[in-house]
Amino acid sequence: MRIANVVLNDFTRDNRVLKITESLSAEGHEVTVVALHKEGLDREERRNGWRVNRVKVSTAALPRGTFFGILKMAELAWRVVWKWRDADAWHCNDIEAFVLGWCAQRLNPRLHLVYDCHEFESERNAKSKLERKLVGWLERRMIRRAAAVITVSPSIAAAYQERYSTYGMPNGLLVRNIPTPAVTLGAEPKPNRFRQRFDIPEGDFIALYQGAFSYNRGLETAVAAMEGLEDQGIHLVFMGYGPLQSLVDDAASRHAHVHVHPAVSYEEVLDHTLSADVGLVSVKPTCLSYLFCLPNKLFEYILAGVPVLSNDLPDCRALIESFGVGSIVAQDDAPGWRKALLNLKADGTAQFQSGLTQAAQDLSWAKEVVPLVELYAGLEDGPD
Repeated sequence: MRIANVVLNDFTRDNRVLKITESLSAEGHEVTVVALHKEGLDREERRNGWRVNRVKVSTAALPRGTFFGILKMAELAWRVVWKWRDADAWHCNDIEAFVLGWCAQRLNPRLHLVYDCHEFESERNAKSKLERKLVGWLERRMIRRAAAVITVSPSIAAAYQERYSTYGMPNGLLVRNIPTPAVTLGAEPKPNRFRQRFDIPEGDFIALYQGAFSYNRGLETAVAAMEGLEDQGIHLVFMGYGPLQSLVDDAASRHAHVHVHPAVSYEEVLDHTLSADVGLVSVKPTCLSYLFCLPNKLFEYILAGVPVLSNDLPDCRALIESFGVGSIVAQDDAPGWRKALLNLKADGTAQFQSGLTQAAQDLSWAKEVVPLVELYAGLEDGPD
């Protein structure tokens, strides 16, 4: 089957798209990631059994907003839809790609659309009320044209079913963002990358925030929580990149126990995560998409054997408590996080090791992707 895996970014750090592409390619499908071109990147790439095609879009530099978004989508429709209309299937990552896929299906009624919702699309962070209404309107009218709808957390799956079942939504698939481990726990001595890089003393406690330095991810609260912990042997390491880079850089310049590590490649993430004593999940529930999230970092911490400290997000709490791999912060503010970190340092993290061991056995991308692989096998074998 010829599959266009359509993602409207430059495909340099989208781990979910990479994992899905590699899994489908391994099953014998001819997969091409259709992404956006950015200066300095190759327009065409050939990788291990699959390809990348980056489309140059002249309107990409226009500012955000509904009007400019329409202009961008119009150019994308011109440049992407016509070229890839003859594929057997489009794997549409997010609503914008699904809209383009819907247009392509108008030209090729035999085209299968798989709608992969990386978030709760009509309830995303930083979307205006008009944008959210527009996304909901589009989903209500197009979702019946999908062969399948994929979601990333149980709560988002339930919300989609409740919201769109009367509009002909097909059965949903849950495919969580579980990484492909790049390390084998216990095979070698645990690395101390952060201690070595930042000269953190043995015995001091390392809390890690990894991922996007973005708004409503709790970075401000984490920084404020470190006030007053200067002499408590607790360090906070930020590893990633994003629009709040100046915030974390400033915190590191003011506090000797706050450190900033640059983002690392997907293959190196877990090898660095191993060096922490606890991983932080601090997403602010400012929208339903964030309230119902199961972020990549949660699974990365767990599969690296690192306990999790999270604020009270229902799906995160359910996963953490089901395996016994961490704690929930009772009060999601600076004093609450500060108290939780002090308690964890005092109590130690040995209590979570059996749960982490069990989770490492039960959680894997190889298991998680099985329903998706079966879906595409069914599409390939189905009636014309």
